Amino acid sequence: MLVCPQCQFANPNPNKFCQQCGTSLTQKFCPDCGTLVSLDLLNCPNCGALTGTILQAIVSEGISEVVDDHHLSGATAPTSDSVESVSDILEVSTPESKPEVETTAALSESETEAVEKKQSEVWMSASIDKSNVPADDSLTTVTDSSENSLEHQTLLQPTVKNVGEYLDTQQRYQLLEPLNQELNNETVMVSVLDCQPLQVSPLKALQTAAKTSEPIKMEPFIIPAAQVYLTLQSQLSQHFPQLQDAWQQPSNTVILLEDFTPFPRLSEKLKQPQTTAEQIILWLQQMAELWGILTPWQCRQSLLELANLRIKPTTPPVVCLQRLYPEPVDASLSLSELGEAWKQLFQESQRTLFGSVTQLLQQLSEGEIQTLEHLQQGLAEALQEMKPTDSTSQASGTTQLQIDTNDQPDQNIAPTVPKRVPLKQLQAVGGSNVGRQRQRNEDAFGIQTLSNYQQTHGGETLDVKGLYVLCDGMGGHAGGDVASQLAVDTLRQYFHSDWVGELPTPEMIQEAIEHTNHIIYDLNQQGVRSGVGRMGTTLVMAVVADNQIAIAHVGDSRLYRLTRQRGLEQMTIDHEVGQRAIQQGIDPETAYSSPDAYQLTQALGPRDQSYLQPDIQFLEVNEDTLFILASDGLTDNNLLETYQSTHLNPLLESSSDLKEGVQSLIDLANQQNGHDNITVILIKAEMLSTH
Repeated sequence: MLVCPQCQFANPNPNKFCQQCGTSLTQKFCPDCGTLVSLDLLNCPNCGALTGTILQAIVSEGISEVVDDHHLSGATAPTSDSVESVSDILEVSTPESKPEVETTAALSESETEAVEKKQSEVWMSASIDKSNVPADDSLTTVTDSSENSLEHQTLLQPTVKNVGEYLDTQQRYQLLEPLNQELNNETVMVSVLDCQPLQVSPLKALQTAAKTSEPIKMEPFIIPAAQVYLTLQSQLSQHFPQLQDAWQQPSNTVILLEDFTPFPRLSEKLKQPQTTAEQIILWLQQMAELWGILTPWQCRQSLLELANLRIKPTTPPVVCLQRLYPEPVDASLSLSELGEAWKQLFQESQRTLFGSVTQLLQQLSEGEIQTLEHLQQGLAEALQEMKPTDSTSQASGTTQLQIDTNDQPDQNIAPTVPKRVPLKQLQAVGGSNVGRQRQRNEDAFGIQTLSNYQQTHGGETLDVKGLYVLCDGMGGHAGGDVASQLAVDTLRQYFHSDWVGELPTPEMIQEAIEHTNHIIYDLNQQGVRSGVGRMGTTLVMAVVADNQIAIAHVGDSRLYRLTRQRGLEQMTIDHEVGQRAIQQGIDPETAYSSPDAYQLTQALGPRDQSYLQPDIQFLEVNEDTLFILASDGLTDNNLLETYQSTHLNPLLESSSDLKEGVQSLIDLANQQNGHDNITVILIKAEMLSTH
């Protein structure tokens, strides 16, 4: 089956367009030039931009790549008491929240019966007796190559595969670099192009089946090496690549992983002068934590292969592993090896050792640090050394915000001593559109900017205060347009009468949002509205005072920040069921497979203020910056991230027209999304000087 990238509807394989929304299942738009490109092409034929889906194939000789017989029988291998089974980890849906058949990739009844029948066979077990393996390569795995039937997938067996040849007989995974299959017990990693990225792989189908009300047991069908990736990625999705597909033959095991090669190496990040000592210690702490996590799997070698260590550009950035490496047979790794790897990282990056880290590495090298707890304590002390202290805050028992544009901003703490950077200009433009499928526009926005420009013999100054509010009325609810406009008007009136002086405090912003919620909630109560009849709205708001900005949001409307130095950053986290599951440790794919994944957990109006927990944060603007406030009609399907280079980056230029930029974004959203109302506010701050 083919899963539509737009609406997630599951379509039969022969379909060229989604039965539900009409989206093409064979082509997609180039992110750079907008040309329609076939899904099986690596690059756009018009501009050459990368458009294909690249995966990393781990190909190894023998039955298993990571968990071989040595690791299965080792005393430190995970047990049922210490590590959850894969099916337990993936068992996140209850019978009440069972995904609908037509919108998921779940196995059909006939497919489930076929899979369960295979449980009596050991065709995917690490305990296969190789002497009994048939010589004609009849060992097979299950693949979903038609809507309600199962076919078999086999690995082709020539000695050498060249670029352009396929890894499988279904001609789905095309080699982007040559593969020598005379592995001599070695494992190789090669890049492949997924020519059928919308096709549900057998592994994905099994994962979905495991989340139904009566899940099948997955363990007999998943090779042990793949099971390790499944388990670790489910528990720590940011640090490990997502498993896409896996199968094995008598002589080969193939595992297909999410491609982490575009992420910068840890050694490269250490070379960059903007990487702070605090950030380096945080990455070392993450590696220490991963050392403990990988110990029962005997995969600590993964942290000693320096080229394997990447930095995932999340907020904040984290250490991730490109793949897993098994520990050498009969090897006894200790923390001293980790210390030697850290020394090598500093040497390769030509980074000077600092503070307690120097002593810590010496203790590791000499074997004075024997336990992971001792190491983690030393790293915590080294990190504490890096943090600036303030005698006033220590005496009062509180911590003042230390604003650093290279760090993630603290939440719910207002800056106590604003650092003034002169503004050259502050512009703001907004726009809204009903979209291509809605009958009415339930979005609303408000913009208010007050400027005071002064010029004397000592120079020029610009004092600015601004309030920017965007609301998305809850779709399908009675009065969504009323709720969104009421929220905009209430907040504008509140700050007009109560806001004087510098940036509002967190308490004042919280009170303003609660007051707005109370107004809409009371209107719901007076109208005896209940259930879906209760109107509500999301909120994203920016309050500006010179080069200081406060951000608050409720729901899934977002605020992004774009700068030349840091690129595009999503500054808000959606208040919805799927995101809440991710924050609880569920991997993103599993979290968003639930039918209620996009249901809001926060909104203004439906419930009283005791249920309301808006997120509030403060930022300092020290360089030319573009802030984008947007409803989900614009942000869905990663639209801003995909078209950053063509539709956002040019707006940082002084000559750019924000009004044209707003219209361009609305046109883009109508072209690529169009399923919802579209609203955007652009705020551009240009500085007289940057720091």
